[in-house]
Amino acid sequence: MTATSPGPEATGDDQPRGGEMSLLDHLRELRQRLVKSLAAIGVGFVVGFVFREFVLDVLSRPYCDLPDEVRAGPSAVGDGAECALVVLAPLDGLMISIKAAAIVAVLIAAPVVSYQIWRFVMPGLRPVEKKYAIPFLLGSFVLFAGGAVFAYLVIPRGLALLLSFAGEGLVPLLGAHEYINFILFTVIAFGVSFEFPLILLALILTGAVGSAGLKKYRRHAIFGTFVASAIITPTGDPFTMSAMAVPLIAFFEGCVLIARFRERRRARQGLPT
Repeated sequence: MTATSPGPEATGDDQPRGGEMSLLDHLRELRQRLVKSLAAIGVGFVVGFVFREFVLDVLSRPYCDLPDEVRAGPSAVGDGAECALVVLAPLDGLMISIKAAAIVAVLIAAPVVSYQIWRFVMPGLRPVEKKYAIPFLLGSFVLFAGGAVFAYLVIPRGLALLLSFAGEGLVPLLGAHEYINFILFTVIAFGVSFEFPLILLALILTGAVGSAGLKKYRRHAIFGTFVASAIITPTGDPFTMSAMAVPLIAFFEGCVLIARFRERRRARQGLPT
């Protein structure tokens, strides 16, 4: 008897399918993954909308923790109010709540969506690609989260510096919508920038870049990092720019060491570097 590849019914939804899949099978698989991803996003959004006040409190903390001489004190915002962001348009309150819910939706749904993407592309990957896919996926999450947390920690210093330029004659009273946009843009900018080492590491592991090339263009990389940090960071102040550039330069130097270690190991094994 001739063995046949098991069909979709025998393998189950989360198991690699045997044999070749038709275009219709690929479309059905894609639909299933999209439905599950959208369901996770929907659940996350509902949870985020319920806890939107807590999220907004976390986002406003860098501003509220500033001393009264930097931000608007209680006398500027009314009796009993220690910290306040101003709503300047009728729809601002709704838009801010939606953004807060969207943040929670992304945090909750990101693992589910990543898993669905992984399950969809995994059958077409080669063994060596499967070997590196999961570590790189996890590394991407860790680096983005690390960049976001780092940004949240340095925002108060940069915000204090920017608001101090107003002087004594002006009272900084920030619009809630603009402030939330500022916080989100800064956090996302840091998170995306911290993915740079992962891209460089992928080039090193594939042999596209070596330690000699990295050291040759070290000065260019340092200069480009500071320029990119000045462009990406929304504050534009030297402190925030340096706060992004210095960790990226440290990551670059770490990649140089990794490239050198890889070349030495391959040389001991008699393999081309």
